[in-house]
Amino acid sequence: MKIHRLSSELANQIAAGEVVERPSSVSKELIENALDAGATRIRIDIAQGGLELVRVSDDGEGMTEEDARLSIERHATSKISSIDDLSTIGTFGFRGEALPSIASVSKLVLTTRTKDAAQGIELTVEGGNVAQKPSPRAVGTTVDVRELFYNVPARRKFLKSAATESAHVGEVTLWAALSRPDVSITLTRDGRVAREYLRVASRQERAAQALNEARLVSCKAERGSMKLEAHLGPPERARSGAVALYTLVNGRPVKDRLLARAVAQAYGSVLEPGRYPVGAVYIDLPPGVVDVNVHPQKAEVRFQDARALYDSITRDLFERLARAFSIPSLGPASRPWMRPPSSRGSTAAIYPSSSESWTHALGESPPKSEPVSEEPRTQPSLFEEPSGFYRRLRFLAQVKSTYLVCEGDDGLYVIDQHAADERVNFDKLRAAFAAREIASQRLLTPEMVTLQPIAVGLFTEHEAEVSALGLDVRAVGPSTVAVHAVPMILSRASAERLVHDVLSELSRSAARPFSGAADLVIATMACHGSVRAGDAMSPQQARALLESLDKVDFSGHCPHGRPVVMRLSYAELERRVGR
Repeated sequence: MKIHRLSSELANQIAAGEVVERPSSVSKELIENALDAGATRIRIDIAQGGLELVRVSDDGEGMTEEDARLSIERHATSKISSIDDLSTIGTFGFRGEALPSIASVSKLVLTTRTKDAAQGIELTVEGGNVAQKPSPRAVGTTVDVRELFYNVPARRKFLKSAATESAHVGEVTLWAALSRPDVSITLTRDGRVAREYLRVASRQERAAQALNEARLVSCKAERGSMKLEAHLGPPERARSGAVALYTLVNGRPVKDRLLARAVAQAYGSVLEPGRYPVGAVYIDLPPGVVDVNVHPQKAEVRFQDARALYDSITRDLFERLARAFSIPSLGPASRPWMRPPSSRGSTAAIYPSSSESWTHALGESPPKSEPVSEEPRTQPSLFEEPSGFYRRLRFLAQVKSTYLVCEGDDGLYVIDQHAADERVNFDKLRAAFAAREIASQRLLTPEMVTLQPIAVGLFTEHEAEVSALGLDVRAVGPSTVAVHAVPMILSRASAERLVHDVLSELSRSAARPFSGAADLVIATMACHGSVRAGDAMSPQQARALLESLDKVDFSGHCPHGRPVVMRLSYAELERRVGR
């Protein structure tokens, strides 16, 4: 006989391999249990990065003696009782695997007391043996996990240094703080307080507190029964990878690559591929349209109609971010009042709505959105309508043939003329490309450009798309193309350079549809066809540029994410000169 039943001890250790990966996994499971128990204060203590100790204490409802003993048995839980409950899960833990799995690879002590009990009880679990005794404590639960993987040395040797493991525990704590702003959470490392998140009144306050980011733009949107709340940083604060973008679905931390990408795409071209904003995004959905039981550590979820949801998120966020980052940030004490921008054909074309099936799944109701303000609406009229911001500035001078110095009612503004013109040209090109109306200017004589044969093949393959960009490029030999026309708006740019710009994006985007790279191609073309640093500008040209900035999205940043404008308030100016 080759098939046999595993021992209970071995089965528990195998299960622990799915749930307990490192000390942070232990912290996550215990914190989630505390939140499910109704805790308002949670304290996490770790020693040696959690290798020697992970202790989680809470002031939740605690457990009776019977419940405490059941909690350390596999597949024992108070969260579900039937198969139907799996489709309406509203708690974090529900599988009944956390405590027994942790206990199988550590020395675990559980102390708990309910409000009706005269005293608490203490359960000690080590090597499969359970000991019980009375123990004094306040209402709530404390779980001590010592010497993690002491009986599985092969697992322990794959753990990183104490500093690295501590960092992972800190990240889990941050996720929990973002999930529940109404709970105070404290993390200590080797006896010292490392992080402390005091309870706050809103997700907005918690995001600013936890992410230590004062320049978060907040926005809300509703589509049927789906609610979206996001608190996101400016493009220049973006990072490589989604390490600082926290997405939560029904309060549950979720690492979803496509969801993070949908948020990044809402920034349009100001975020390069691979870069993601700093911030927190909350999505609240009916439990029936999201499956949380698809990952052993509950780090992933599956949506009923994922593509439509992602499109809706991108579109809703784009409409707010585009206007929010159209003018310079004035700091948290005087942030401009946010308003959704007027609808534009280019926006709809770049981010088409595909949420009909999603709206149907959640219940028919029209999209509804509202801005979120961090302060009472007491700003000067200049900031109540962002669309007139640049037009109200008074042009003073051009400095180093690169910067435009302007006077505003509240300070001096310095505008990067190249970044500003690049933003304007990009928006015009993008709108014209969406409508397939980019005007071309014929060259008096075609310009010959020598390329590699494979590059000539790319232009031949994408002839229609390249033509839609206003470029007339034709192959005239195995390694030569002739440029017969360029976009009229970029007539000052070198035809050869435009060809190489487009080729660069075509090569980088060969594995995906051209439409996915259109913004990148247009951004690159706009860069090389715009006013350069060192170009002299007349006062009339400067004022025309300012007026043009008022007509575009994300006018506070160039298509590559660089700030267009910097502000120096009069108060700061007076402080620096000692007035």
